[in-house]
Amino acid sequence: MDSLLTSLADELLVQDITEPSAVLGSLSDHDLQAAYDHVLEQFALELVIGAHENSEWHDGKLVIAGSQANIHLLQAAFYAVKLECQRRVSY
Repeated sequence: MDSLLTSLADELLVQDITEPSAVLGSLSDHDLQAAYDHVLEQFALELVIGAHENSEWHDGKLVIAGSQANIHLLQAAFYAVKLECQRRVSY
């Protein structure tokens, strides 16, 4: 699954997130659902790690300053997987 994330990250560096993904398009529906679950789990984990490493409350909001690169990468990956799931449902 980590190689999928690496391939997806490489693709997102050169392609707009709204474009269909060659990486995700090659997955079966079952594998896409597994990727969705994995990316969501990793995204949540990085948020927890980032909050634990370096965060503070500012005006009633938690500002996470740790793991920024990983958080942004997984956020983009999550939205890409979510868009691919939505594309498949609409067909």
